[in-house]
Amino acid sequence: MAKTPKKKSSKWGKGKTDPATWWKKGGPSPNPKGRPKGSKNQKTLWKEAVQKKITVNFDGETQKMTKQELTYHQLAQKAASGDLKAIAMLLNLDEKFDPGETIPPTKAESAADFDTLEEWLKLKEKFKAFKQSDEEDDHG
Repeated sequence: MAKTPKKKSSKWGKGKTDPATWWKKGGPSPNPKGRPKGSKNQKTLWKEAVQKKITVNFDGETQKMTKQELTYHQLAQKAASGDLKAIAMLLNLDEKFDPGETIPPTKAESAADFDTLEEWLKLKEKFKAFKQSDEEDDHG
């Protein structure tokens, strides 16, 4: 069986490069045809697309609205006509943007919760639950 020659170790180490090959600040750009200044990212392009106003015939009259508004109107129309996917999407949007109001507990409910907490604290003290003894600290 032939022995494989050992690789010569790099002077700069694993994942390191010769500092002489690094890009020097103030020199020519390593990516001269890179992203041009003023170009827009995906989020900006998407916002511009959905915020663009268009003229539509809505409820018998011509109106100007954004594409996003029109999309919500179309979704509501499909949900009203019985489209199950549209109904599910509309319910998700409704839950996300208009969550139901939470009702604060009544005085009786709060008192019952407090009584339960007091009883639990008494049991905790009685059985010394959730406390570590000094012996456990010495052995652990």
